[in-house]
Amino acid sequence: MKKTLFLFSLLIGLSVSAQEGEMRINMWYGTINNSDVEEHLALEKHFKSVWKQQRDAGLLINWEMWQLINPHEASTETTYLYTKFYTEENRKKSANISGIPEGLDAETWEVINKKQLSHFTKIYSTDVSYKGGFNNSVEGSKPADYAVINSMSVDWYRQAEYESMELKTFMPINQKNGMKAWALTKVLNQFGTERKTNYYTVDFYDTLEDIYTLRSNTSKMNKSTIDANKKMDQIRSLLSSGIFKRVDYLNK
Repeated sequence: MKKTLFLFSLLIGLSVSAQEGEMRINMWYGTINNSDVEEHLALEKHFKSVWKQQRDAGLLINWEMWQLINPHEASTETTYLYTKFYTEENRKKSANISGIPEGLDAETWEVINKKQLSHFTKIYSTDVSYKGGFNNSVEGSKPADYAVINSMSVDWYRQAEYESMELKTFMPINQKNGMKAWALTKVLNQFGTERKTNYYTVDFYDTLEDIYTLRSNTSKMNKSTIDANKKMDQIRSLLSSGIFKRVDYLNK
């Protein structure tokens, strides 16, 4: 057993022991009309109950819900990101659980399921593996409330070089510049000319002000930093940078 740093709030405040093996995360995006937000959030408590059943049965490590707060254009829709975390031990385990939230019968749960799913106008799901990261927070502290998810398109032939540069060159820089935590993940199941993202980096912060202050501060780069960034630009392209606010997660 060893202490492992996990993506999202697991990196921040959830101290989890896991067996040796690869951590994987399912990232499930769902977009709904703003008019459905209030009802949608009210129903989420039932789904959270099911994820808690799965965690308690050893089928997953954690579940989180995030909201995109910087869409590309003004919109009458809201996008949520649901993340579920799995160790190798979780993926190998089987367990019998009811799959029905406490206090509900099967018929009522089916109605709630259909209602919640009817809210979504767009959905997208991808699985990623955790490649490395850091955690600057104190164990047991409050999880980060904000995450910046950077979608990267990396040269297929230079992926090993890219991972090495992120973890050996840029991770130490990020560790000193005020981020609460940082993670590198690799896409496992979405490929093709229309799906260019093959890596995500995730930056964690306590406040939106922290993000904007870091971006607003313009400092002169030394030659080694410029050279490292130019080399990285030859390997990967930043496709998008989404700012997400944490909505909910499973407590210990």
